[in-house]
Amino acid sequence: MRPMRFEPWLAELLKQSGAVTDVAVRTEAEEQQTPRPGPYGVSLRLRNGATVDLGITAESAPGDRYSEPEQIIEGPPPARIESVPAIDGAKVKVSDIEAWLGALTVNSGSSELRTLSTRYSQEEPIGTIPYGLELRWHSGAKIRVNFQHAYSSGSRPGAAYQCPDTI
Repeated sequence: MRPMRFEPWLAELLKQSGAVTDVAVRTEAEEQQTPRPGPYGVSLRLRNGATVDLGITAESAPGDRYSEPEQIIEGPPPARIESVPAIDGAKVKVSDIEAWLGALTVNSGSSELRTLSTRYSQEEPIGTIPYGLELRWHSGAKIRVNFQHAYSSGSRPGAAYQCPDTI
C-alpha cells in the first residue's frame, strides 16, 4: 500500500474506532502546524485532550514506480491482536497508544496487510524514533508510522520524535 492510500485509510480507521475525538490528515492540519513535519501524516486527539501527530513514510514494493498505477496485492490478513490497551484514561502511556494503533491496523482485517513487523518501543535498543510502527504489505511495501509529537492538553509539542512517556 502506498502512503497516499494509507493516509486516508488510517484516518478512517481512527475515526471509526470511537477511541479518539478528532482526526485530521496532514493536508487538513497543514495550516495548523508550522513547520509542517512531512508530506503524509495524521493527527489524532484522545478523549483526555492529548494530541498525537503521526508521520507516515514508506518503502516501495520491489519494482514499484509511483509514476505508474499501484498494483494491489492481497493475501491472508495477519492474526488478530486480542490484548488491546485502553487509551481513554486521564493519563495515557504513549507505548499504550502505539500498541493500540498497531492492534487497530492489524484488526482491520485488511487483505493487503501482511504483518505488523515492529513496534519501535519494543526494539532493543530503542532507536532515534522511540515510538512508531512498521507495517509490511503483501506487495512487499513497508509503511512506517512515526510518532512525531505527543503532548497533553494545554501543552505545546516538543522537539520532533521526543515524545514523553505519558500524555
